[in-house]
Amino acid sequence: MIPVMKTVLITGTNRGLGFEFSKQYLEGGYKVLATCRNPNDAIDLQALKANFKDRLEIHTLDVKDHKSIENLSVLLRNYPIDILINNAGIIGPFPILEHINKQRFGTFNYDVWEEVIRTNLFGPMKMTEAFINQIEAGEEKKIIFLSSTVGSIQEGDQPAYAYASSKTALNKSISLTANILKGKNIFLLALCPGYVKTRMNAGGATLDPEESIRGMMQQIESLDASRSGEFIRYNGEKIQW
Repeated sequence: MIPVMKTVLITGTNRGLGFEFSKQYLEGGYKVLATCRNPNDAIDLQALKANFKDRLEIHTLDVKDHKSIENLSVLLRNYPIDILINNAGIIGPFPILEHINKQRFGTFNYDVWEEVIRTNLFGPMKMTEAFINQIEAGEEKKIIFLSSTVGSIQEGDQPAYAYASSKTALNKSISLTANILKGKNIFLLALCPGYVKTRMNAGGATLDPEESIRGMMQQIESLDASRSGEFIRYNGEKIQW
C-alpha cells in the first residue's frame, strides 16, 4: 500500500522561522501549504518550490484580514490538513529599538498595539476556526501556535506591552481551545522558539533557525492528548504561564 502523504499548512513562510519550517517539513516528506502576504516577493520560497514542485504550494494570505483567511479555507476545503502551524506574527514597527517606546507605559501607541493584537492573537484564532474541518479530516490533527516566553506572566518581564500582551492572550486562548477540541482528538501546543537569529530579534540572539525548528518539530511530533494545551520551549522545557 502506498502511504498517504501528510500535509502541513504554515503561515508567514516568506522568511525566518516560517521559511525554515517549510524547508524542513518538505525535507521530511510532507506536502507543505506555505502562505505569505506577497508570494511573488518571497524569493527564497519561490526558489524552494523549484526543488519541491509536487509538494510545495504557495498561497496568498494576510492573517490580519479575516476575509483572506476565509477565502483560503474555501480554496483548500478539500484538503485534509494534518498540522496547522500558526507562525505568522509581528513584534511591532521596525527597527525594533527605535520604536520600542511605542510599547512602553507613558508613550503607548494604541494603533501599534491594535495591529500587534490583530496579527498575533486574532489571526491564529481565526485560522483555527476557519480550518477546523480540514484539521479534523487530517490524520495527525495538530494545531501549533508560536508563542513566546515574553508572554509568560511568571517568567516574562520585557516591558514591550503590545507584543507581550498579545502572546499572553494567545496562550489563554490556546488553553481554552485545547479543552474544547479534546473531544475531537485535536491537539494544540503553544511553542516558544527560543531567542532566534531572525529579523524579529532586537540583538543578542544566539539560536540558529535550523536548530530551533528541529527542536520544535520534535515537540510537534511527540504531541498527543496528554500534552495538548501545554506551553513549552523548542527544547521541550515547560514554561510557566
